[in-house]
Amino acid sequence: MATKLVLFVSVMVAALALPIAKGTSVVVQVGPSFVPCSINGSLGVNVTATPAFPNAQVQLQCGAVVVATTTTNANGVFSFSLDFTQVFLSAGVGLSNCNLVVITPLSTCNPTLPPVGVLTSSIVFVRTDVLGVRVVLIFRAAGFRYIPPT
Repeated sequence: MATKLVLFVSVMVAALALPIAKGTSVVVQVGPSFVPCSINGSLGVNVTATPAFPNAQVQLQCGAVVVATTTTNANGVFSFSLDFTQVFLSAGVGLSNCNLVVITPLSTCNPTLPPVGVLTSSIVFVRTDVLGVRVVLIFRAAGFRYIPPT
């Protein structure tokens, strides 16, 4: 929890400290990230042997609010790119409270896996890129883990 607080404060300080001119936009980018078809989300020793989770719906949830939804490609890879104000205003909580949630049942990619529960991952700040009048805050998935239903 302390790590998420530090991440949130760091991102906010970085975003506010940049000399943002009128017309500059701040973009939150997550990914590209890989969703494994695995109950423990582990990539194992041989990453190429880890099966992908194709066509899985992935949500960016901040607090209890779904901010964005996308679908993994055939290789189990997804990404998000959205305006920072969309994240901040719709969730009202900031990025420290955001997680990635795979809502497609695991049994979809492998019938021997549970049909209920979700894969979830926190997001990790990678870097800030300044591209002309765009400031891009880049994140990635920290690693997916299975959360059984409660």
